[in-house]
Amino acid sequence: MYGMKSKALYLIYIVPVLFLLSFAACDDMDDYSSDPKHTLWFSQDTLHMDTVLTGIPTSTRQLKVYNPHKKTLLISSIILADAGKSGFRINVDGIKGNQFSDIEIAGEDSLYIFVEATLPQRDNTNIRLIKDSILFQLNGIRQEVKLRAYAQDVFTFRGKVIEKDTLIASERPILIYDSISVAPDAHLTLAAGTRFYFHGKAGMQVHGRLSVEGTLSAPVVFRGDRTDRLFPYLTYDRLPGQWGGIRFLETSYDNHLVYADIHGGSFGIRCDSSKMDRRKLILESSIIRQVSGNGLELTSCQAVIGNCEISNAGENCVSLLGGDYTFTHCTLANYFSWNVRTGVALQVRNEQDDIAYPLSSATFRNCIIAGSGSDEINGGRSKNENIAFNYYFSHSLINSVKEENDRIVRVIWEKDDNFLLMDNRTQEYNFNLNENSKAISLGKKEDASAYPTDRNGKSRLQDKAPNAGCYE
Repeated sequence: MYGMKSKALYLIYIVPVLFLLSFAACDDMDDYSSDPKHTLWFSQDTLHMDTVLTGIPTSTRQLKVYNPHKKTLLISSIILADAGKSGFRINVDGIKGNQFSDIEIAGEDSLYIFVEATLPQRDNTNIRLIKDSILFQLNGIRQEVKLRAYAQDVFTFRGKVIEKDTLIASERPILIYDSISVAPDAHLTLAAGTRFYFHGKAGMQVHGRLSVEGTLSAPVVFRGDRTDRLFPYLTYDRLPGQWGGIRFLETSYDNHLVYADIHGGSFGIRCDSSKMDRRKLILESSIIRQVSGNGLELTSCQAVIGNCEISNAGENCVSLLGGDYTFTHCTLANYFSWNVRTGVALQVRNEQDDIAYPLSSATFRNCIIAGSGSDEINGGRSKNENIAFNYYFSHSLINSVKEENDRIVRVIWEKDDNFLLMDNRTQEYNFNLNENSKAISLGKKEDASAYPTDRNGKSRLQDKAPNAGCYE
């Protein structure tokens, strides 16, 4: 009898509990909206990525999924449609995968989906469009967010050493890991349109000889390998310090760069001390811009620079320590704004650490030396007057303290920022002169005699690159 009573009491208690649990479960189901009109909202209906180099993971992009309704939504499935083929990857609220089920979004709440991609290589010269999509199934309704990226196949060099005379002419970018170097007896020639993309702190070391044969329409480009954006209005390509730089070592001579575009490095070009009776570098119709260190650093060597823009350096746009240099039709403009810069547009010295570096000649004809500071020339002259410190400026606009002597000819000493575009938010700059610039017509045609000529003896000045010097 006692046992029967006990079982009866147990049933009396458990039945109401089961009833309540069942009721609660039904109530939970009622909390999910089943209305097919209650759909999801997305922060964007198509997630676009800039041109992506194949084989390199992209930065993470973010998609926000909203439930604008008061009741909770239960997403039956979230699927990456072409998983494993397109190269896209997704992460739903912190969980990686290609397919997810029964994902809740509370009323008037949201969740994040993070998107990355490593696009596959197809050995294709042309940029191609890669498509995928994220599919959402909710209350019998399918919604879609499209994923789009443009893939650029690359050739990859890892610790590449050029050991013999070599011509590189590539329509695809060349991705460089662990730097590239030119051996002492080798001559590397880069054809018009060649593009070097440096990964991390990789750079270029030239022990031998480098020739760059770019054109106005197809320059030879040296840059970092980040092709995405830091902000919607700012690409990584406009950031300094993205890679190393180009260094010409002591054994390197007769380097000739035409229409080179060098930007985004820790420095631009660095020339080590060499014999003064041989020309180390001719740089013409080229641009060095947006570097975290020195743009063009020349130490006790011989160089000719013509029709070039050297701009926006965290240290100096041009740094000269001893040597023999000629600058013609050049713009040195330092409006670097990433952080506090430590240099100027032009630094000229003949001594360092108590070691003499005679400056046999530093000549500037038809140049603009400008910047955001009040004085954009830093002259470091030795107290020992027996160490040569020879300079000459003619027909130029210079933002510095006025100086008058027989080595200064027709120079306007004035801060003049009349350029077409200077936007430190987007980091877009165009150093062509606007109509208010006092540099207009300051140039002198006969200065062309000091500029290097081509193989036929013809001056290249008629093929001016943008932004170079004072226009006639």
